[in-house]
Amino acid sequence: MKKTLVALAALGALASVAHAQSSMVLYGLLDAGVRNDSNVAKSSAGAAQSLTQFNNGALNTSRFGIRGTQDIADGIKANFKLESGLKPGTGASANATNLFDRAASVGLQNSMGSLDLGRVTTFAYDTTASYTIDPLGLEMTNNNQLAGVKAININPLGTAIGSGFFTSRRDSSLKYMGTFGPVTAGVAYSFGNVSGNTNAGSSAQVMAKYSAGDLTLAATTDSLKDATSLSQTLTTFGGNYTIAGVKLTAGTVQLKTPAGYTAVAGVLSGSTYAGPSGYLVGGVATTDTKLSVNDIGLTYQVTTDLNLAVAYYTAKFEQAGLSSNQFNTYAARVRYAIGKTTDIYGEVDNTKATGMDVSKSAAASLSNSGFTVGLQHRF
Repeated sequence: MKKTLVALAALGALASVAHAQSSMVLYGLLDAGVRNDSNVAKSSAGAAQSLTQFNNGALNTSRFGIRGTQDIADGIKANFKLESGLKPGTGASANATNLFDRAASVGLQNSMGSLDLGRVTTFAYDTTASYTIDPLGLEMTNNNQLAGVKAININPLGTAIGSGFFTSRRDSSLKYMGTFGPVTAGVAYSFGNVSGNTNAGSSAQVMAKYSAGDLTLAATTDSLKDATSLSQTLTTFGGNYTIAGVKLTAGTVQLKTPAGYTAVAGVLSGSTYAGPSGYLVGGVATTDTKLSVNDIGLTYQVTTDLNLAVAYYTAKFEQAGLSSNQFNTYAARVRYAIGKTTDIYGEVDNTKATGMDVSKSAAASLSNSGFTVGLQHRF
């Protein structure tokens, strides 16, 4: 409690400065709703059952933060960003150990680009959350349903690019991005901070994006080493094209984890590495594991206030000698703006799992249907 009060006092002081500096902004997003699932695990042994519950961040993770820039000289600006996730249902922080779990960085920028240092998002997260390769822009990633061997996000890109695999954010990073005409490029390096082993926990990323008219394409690569120099690799590619007001978006993501890979804990403080092998019936970390996620969808701005989106996702987990476990998800979402910064929304989805033995699954069922209604306010 004492630490929390100190942190809040610090935020208050910074907010006071924000009033005196036009380049500093206090911002945030609050998102809450009600979620119903047909298939969730019971707290005691037995078959799964339906559940209706309050949902924190049903559409997007609630957060608050402070960001700012200040002119230094000759077109150079200094910038900073502090962002924390929270749960509006309880008022608790989204992360029990990291106050600024979503971002904590300082940097410089000029006409040649920006360089940020600290805890930052990965390029894979950036291109997905920005709706570049995901029609839902990582919406519906705080919701898990049990359809098969293990709970998976309704939007499976949130599983592939998430804290469980250390693929959404990185600590101790240097991240550069620059835009040159229609091309945006980026490189990033993260330090593992392991004494005597520079490679352990380190990672290297590359990003390229092309935008011209109604077409946008993006690709990223990410290599994360463990203490024995084994590398977990993540690649993404996709884009979108708008015609007659309808945006078609498609993307593909592949996460490859070699046999024996053990992530270094300090790569993403406040999170525990899960690994993809647990999503397979009989899966083990001592065998190469591959996760492939493909998506395609349409979004349409019907009116200034009304936005519709439909999406289809496949998430496939593979290991040699085992049946591939695949999750197929259909989702439809509607958002309606009741004010400049406030939306009400509704969503329906269905997920089916194939390639696994129902008797071995955690839920004793291979499908889940759900719906969500909620309210989101941004400031």
